[in-house]
This record gives sequence, structure tokens and C-alpha cells, in this order.
Amino acid sequence: MGCDTSQCGACVVHVNGVAVKSCTMLAPRPNGAEVATIEGQAAPDGTLNTIQQAFQDHHGLQCGFCTPGMVMSADAC
Repeated sequence: MGCDTSQCGACVVHVNGVAVKSCTMLAPRPNGAEVATIEGQAAPDGTLNTIQQAFQDHHGLQCGFCTPGMVMSADAC
């Protein structure tokens, strides 16, 4: 189980460039939209993007469960 209340943000994705909590979004809503997830943030060769690298370099995580959502939220800022 994740946060169970949509408070932690572990599920954050970008839908048409806007950060949303995917766990509270109705399934048909992103139909035809551009959806970006944490898996698409790194380069094809696995090189981390600037925000991912900063999180790694500065130990910007706790257990790591919510880290993807924090990266996606930071990118939206």
C-alpha cells in the first residue's frame, strides 16, 4: 500500500505538462493526453536528468518510495 490518502505524492505524473496525482485521476481522463512518468525522465542511455541527478547527489530521498513523485513535482515547478 502506498499513502492510501493521496497525500504523499508518490503517484505524481505529468498529464499534458501538468503535475497530477495519478491515483486520484479517473482512468478515462488522460485518454488522448500526453502522459509523462518517472520512467521517461532519464535519457535513453540511462543518464539521469538534472533533477534526478541532484536528488542522487544530495541524498534527496528517504526510503525511496515517494522519490519518483518528488522528482516529478520538482520538475513541474
